[in-house]
Amino acid sequence: MKLLKIKLQKLTFVQLSILLIVVGLLVGILFANVFQPFYYDMMINYHNHIFPEIVREDIDYSGLFFYILGKNFREFIVFWLLCITVLGIPYMLFKLVVFGFTTGFFISSVAMQYGIKGLLLILAYIFPHGLIYIPIMILSLYNGYRLSRTINYDNPGSLGFIIRHLKSYIFLLIFLTALILLGSFLEAYVGSFFLKKILVLYTIHSL
Repeated sequence: MKLLKIKLQKLTFVQLSILLIVVGLLVGILFANVFQPFYYDMMINYHNHIFPEIVREDIDYSGLFFYILGKNFREFIVFWLLCITVLGIPYMLFKLVVFGFTTGFFISSVAMQYGIKGLLLILAYIFPHGLIYIPIMILSLYNGYRLSRTINYDNPGSLGFIIRHLKSYIFLLIFLTALILLGSFLEAYVGSFFLKKILVLYTIHSL
């Protein structure tokens, strides 16, 4: 145990992040396989009722856009506010585990339910907005870690020091905000349209 602790302490933040994602991914896959009987009925309900309803109903694109944008901005604001506190780094590590777990659980449960056809549903769920969200996540984690470490561990200082240091992140935050707007737009307008078309393939035949 002591040797494991020493090895973990030697890991860089990037290495630790990858490790936590992989651990979360494996645990998510394990949970999806072990607890399949508990959510199988919910998957059937989605297939028989929710999917056909999505295909049948018109999408309120503007309403969906503002909902997604609001959700993304709330998470974005919480993340950066926590980065200036001692909770910043633990929060990032927690989110990495959760990301790995939900990814593993989702991919595994869909694959078990639909087999090779499930890959198309997984692609529809993350494309094209995932191409924007993943860079946002990487940039936020890397720079959020640097900010939190500088403010809370390397050079803890006064409120004035924190404000001065935050000014160097203004352009990054503006850039990330623009990316969130773009990602939310793609998810609401392009992603939902793409997903709806793909779901037609899953409503033609019942399980």
